[in-house]
Amino acid sequence: MDAEQSAHLNGTRPILCGTDFSPTAKDAVDIAAGLARRLKTKLNLVHITAFRSLGVVDPSSLNAALEQERAELNREVERLRKEGSEIESQFRSGSPFEELITAAVETNARLIVLGAVGHSVARRLLIGSVAERTAEASPIPTLVVRPGGKLKAWVRGDETIRVLLGYDFSPAGDAALEWVSRLLALGQCEIHIVHLYRPTAKAIRLEYKEPLPLNETPEPNQSTLQRELEARVAKIIPADAVTLSVQSALGAFEGCLFEISHVEKVDLVVVGTHQRAGLGRIRFGSVSRSVLHHARTSVAIIPPREDAS
Repeated sequence: MDAEQSAHLNGTRPILCGTDFSPTAKDAVDIAAGLARRLKTKLNLVHITAFRSLGVVDPSSLNAALEQERAELNREVERLRKEGSEIESQFRSGSPFEELITAAVETNARLIVLGAVGHSVARRLLIGSVAERTAEASPIPTLVVRPGGKLKAWVRGDETIRVLLGYDFSPAGDAALEWVSRLLALGQCEIHIVHLYRPTAKAIRLEYKEPLPLNETPEPNQSTLQRELEARVAKIIPADAVTLSVQSALGAFEGCLFEISHVEKVDLVVVGTHQRAGLGRIRFGSVSRSVLHHARTSVAIIPPREDAS
C-alpha cells in the first residue's frame, strides 16, 4: 500500500471547502467542517477573490476590499477552530473553478465541498456554472450543498439521510458506489441505488428476440438486470444496507432521477461523471451536469478512480 492509499484509508487526506461567505456557503463550510471532524482530518478553507480579475483601478480601494475579505476568512477560521476543527486557509485569486481544483490537487484533498446559490443570483463565486465546472472537471469527488435538507444534522449524528445513487455499471459508477459505501461509516443512511436503462438497448445486449412492449420491459430482461445490479453492488455494499431497483427510461435519465428524488424526498443525489469534454459532451450530453444544474437537493459528483480501467 503506497502513502497516498494509506492516507486515504486513515482519513488523513483533507477536505477542501470553497467559500464566498454567503449563507449557503456557510452551510457548506459547516458540513465540510463536520465531515472533517468525523474523519479526524483537516479542513482546508479556500476563498477566491474576484477583485483582481475585475480590473479595479484605485489601489487603495482594491487593498481595502482585499483586506476586508481576508478578515472575513480569518473570522471563519477562528469560528471553526472554536468548534474543534483542525483548519488551514487559503486566499487565492483567479478563475474560481480552476483555483478550487488546483488547491484540491495540491493538498491531495479527498473531497471538495461547495455551496450552490440559486441559479438566478449573480454571485462571483459558487454560482451554478462554477459548481458545475468544478464538479465536472475535478479529479476529486465534489459535494455541492443546496439550502435546506438534513446534511448538517446528519453530520452531527442527529438525522438519517436518504441517498439516491444513479448507477450505470461504468468506472465512474463504481467509484460513486464506493463513495456511497463510505457514507454508511459516517452516519445513518437510507440508500437507494437505481439503474436506469433504455429498453431497446438492453434487449439487444441481452439478445432478446421477441417484440418489445411499448411501455414496459420483458420480465426476463428485468430479472437479468436486477441480478446483475445485485451482484455488482454486493461486492462493495452489504445487500441489507441498500434498496436496489432497475427502471426503464423512455426519456432523459436525469429526468427520471429528478422524479425519483422528488417522490422519495431524498437528501442527497449521487452520480458518477465520465468527464467528457468538447465533442464528447455535445454528442453524449452530461447526466451529471444536468442533475447538478437542475436538482433541488444536494448533489455529489464522483469521477472515475485514476486506476480504473
